[in-house]
Amino acid sequence: MERLELEGKIREITKVLGGSLKGLGLYPKKHPLVEKSINQAFDLISFLLEEVGELALAIVDDTLVFEGTPIYKLTSSLELFIESLGDCGIEALIFHRGLKRAEVEGTISLLHENRGIKLTDRKVKTLFKERGITKITIVTIEKEEEEDDLSVAKEIYQNALSAVTAVLNDIRLGKIPSGKESRKVVQDISSMLTRNKDAMLALTMIKNYDEYTYTHSVNVSVISLAMAESLSLSDTEKVDIGVAGLLHDVGKTQLALDLIRKPSTLTIEEFAEIKKHPDEGYRILSEMEFINPVSGKIVREHHMGYDLSGYPHTEPGYTMEPYSQIVSIADCYDALSTLRTYQKPRPPKESLEVMTKMAGKSLDPAMVKVLIKILGIYPIGTMVRLDTNEAAVVAAQNVEDSTRPKVIVLTDSEGKQLEFPVHLDLSEKDPTTGKYKRNIVTTVNPLLENANPSRSVA
Repeated sequence: MERLELEGKIREITKVLGGSLKGLGLYPKKHPLVEKSINQAFDLISFLLEEVGELALAIVDDTLVFEGTPIYKLTSSLELFIESLGDCGIEALIFHRGLKRAEVEGTISLLHENRGIKLTDRKVKTLFKERGITKITIVTIEKEEEEDDLSVAKEIYQNALSAVTAVLNDIRLGKIPSGKESRKVVQDISSMLTRNKDAMLALTMIKNYDEYTYTHSVNVSVISLAMAESLSLSDTEKVDIGVAGLLHDVGKTQLALDLIRKPSTLTIEEFAEIKKHPDEGYRILSEMEFINPVSGKIVREHHMGYDLSGYPHTEPGYTMEPYSQIVSIADCYDALSTLRTYQKPRPPKESLEVMTKMAGKSLDPAMVKVLIKILGIYPIGTMVRLDTNEAAVVAAQNVEDSTRPKVIVLTDSEGKQLEFPVHLDLSEKDPTTGKYKRNIVTTVNPLLENANPSRSVA
């Protein structure tokens, strides 16, 4: 087929695709005019696919380009078509030989139904899969999805902070709060972890000393839920564990603030008071509506220890709730990696090393392994030095290679803090040499760097 003839067919296809979409906004799906446009689009595309095997329609710099042919003369229907692709985060549609009419119709319907919604990368791919569209490949704007997911995760995290703050304030005022909102925010955290685990876990880097009680509670819930997700537990089990993580320290509301925040070593009498908070938490949760008994039991047992050497003291043969150690381990990890009045924060990698030494004693070794599997060799929040001498913070894991996570560069090679942090994927290679563009040399202590890891999620 001559190029001029091909370009003519291409322009005709774009015209009928735009017309089909515009028609759905005016008439029912089975209206003769709509079906006629879809039939024309399918016939034209199928004809060309017999010639070339594959056709690519893309948006490049806000211009519709079909098989290298820019479509400059835009009608209202084509402008609608481009706008609808953008709403779905679609940069390109690739048609393959073997295309069915139902796939063309399904794509047009999908674009029409989701106008103005701004779908994420994951969502639009799921919709195409659910409709059985296999001969039309979509290229999506994945970076936008990550940014969108982080925004959603931040909102969920903030809602969880508000929920736990309200619960603790009510208890301090002598009220017994409802557990309804706690369960709701835990369900939202769980859903977000399923959608984008890295975005949700990234927020556990937030270490606000002034609001330690609240951020620690939310972080423990997030980490506990991530472990529960990894173990493929049921939705009910996950929520019960997440609620226990969120409310594991409610018993401390019955203690004096000076005692909780004391920077020096506790006396024997003071530590005896501290050891009462799991039982107090159990009592409070047992009186709250919408809280299942298993959550209360986990709260009571979160300091007992795998070997039962902790508190409260138990009789020989005592059987712990199977998932209490999930919250214990999440609590331990976040506490180790957070600045406290009596300790400096450990880097995430070092925190895991400390916990590995505790495995088999106060911590369940199997559950410690689950945490390490989730967080990777370089857990989210780890500060690393690259071979370019840049300092970066780990922002997401690379499933295929845990040694090459996604990072956010915070300082340049001279140690100067960047005004705008740079997102990098350490699995990227130089196309000319085939070698990785950047490599991790070592982990570094953020306190020794001119950088704050929390900037990456601010």
